[in-house]
Amino acid sequence: MTAVPARERYEALLIELHREMRAGRGEAPCSEELRDEMAALWYGLSDDDAALFDELSEDLYIIEGKRAAMPFAEGETAEAVLQRLSVVFMAGESRQALALSRKLPSIDDARTAFVIARCWERLGFPRAAVSFYDFANELEPKAVYEVAALEALARAGALDEAAQRAEVIEKRPIVSGPLLLGVASVLHRAAANAEKLKQPSIHQRIVNMVEAAWDDRTALPSVRAMGLVVAGFSYQDLGKSELAFRSFERAVAVHPSEASLLARGLALLHVDRAKALRDFTEAVKLGTKFDWPYLYAVQNALEARRFAEAERFCEMGVVFAKRAEVRGRLFEWWAIAAAELGRTAAEVTALFDLAMAELPLDLVIRRNVRRYRKFLEIERALAVSDWELIPEVDEAKAWASLGRAA
Repeated sequence: MTAVPARERYEALLIELHREMRAGRGEAPCSEELRDEMAALWYGLSDDDAALFDELSEDLYIIEGKRAAMPFAEGETAEAVLQRLSVVFMAGESRQALALSRKLPSIDDARTAFVIARCWERLGFPRAAVSFYDFANELEPKAVYEVAALEALARAGALDEAAQRAEVIEKRPIVSGPLLLGVASVLHRAAANAEKLKQPSIHQRIVNMVEAAWDDRTALPSVRAMGLVVAGFSYQDLGKSELAFRSFERAVAVHPSEASLLARGLALLHVDRAKALRDFTEAVKLGTKFDWPYLYAVQNALEARRFAEAERFCEMGVVFAKRAEVRGRLFEWWAIAAAELGRTAAEVTALFDLAMAELPLDLVIRRNVRRYRKFLEIERALAVSDWELIPEVDEAKAWASLGRAA
């Protein structure tokens, strides 16, 4: 068994063992079986992971109220430790923050339990984080803790378990808007793994929840917008394209984020292309991590003769683009923008060379290189119409990538 599966399995077993101990079954045969499997996995762990699991086991005793606190240093107080814990946590030093939390005499504050959960999630232990999010919610019931637990389960790949929790929450007589929106987001991710016949009912549940909660002002605008984007995808899967577009429109109005702009842009592409391109351009200005919007935004900038903008977008896009077909096209268009801006022949040629390195057999790039060399020879300025600009965005893949990220 490789280290990564051993790590994930050991995490699940350790959490289950502590659950059995909390239930008073620490010496029962089932707990002994858990210990035996953990012992076998131990040798597949790295030294660092082994040390982390020792620390995690100690922290899980918090939930049982049995953890022994580490002694304070001379002159140190609980208040001073809490202040340092806050600073270290905000700095992203998760392991140091956890070490400080072990000095606290007890963990009876939900916010501290939440910090411990966040730290373990940052360290790559999402299932362990769920235990502490649940503990925080026991100390002080709040939607933010329940949503965090659902999202951690989803990140751990435990979508079935997340969906089961979502269903329990959904059946409560009263559920807050922020929690409903969080449940809808998790169900969206779980729907793809559900049986084909069950998917329509899941999508209907999602749109029902979002329609009931999206205008709840106690939820952050970003949360409301993401809920509306998720509902838009569900409406699409239900064959209700007009309602999907309305949902995307509302999402942009609530919070013009990367996801809402890209979703509306794709929905508008064959209806109002100019508006769609504006949405893609705005998403690019926000620094979207998707590569395909850069192709739309750069081509639009080139055609509008906004060459400095096109150059800037290309420079941004190649940072995020991993696919050769996107990187090659962006380098090619960067070369075109550079040529139009009067950059040196060496600079332009270097960019074309990068494009050819990504797409060595691409005929369009070759033809544009020949055009550039020809115009250099006759020393005549190029017009945009002289270049060959071929958009290569697979819309189905663009929708799929956006749906997976929602």
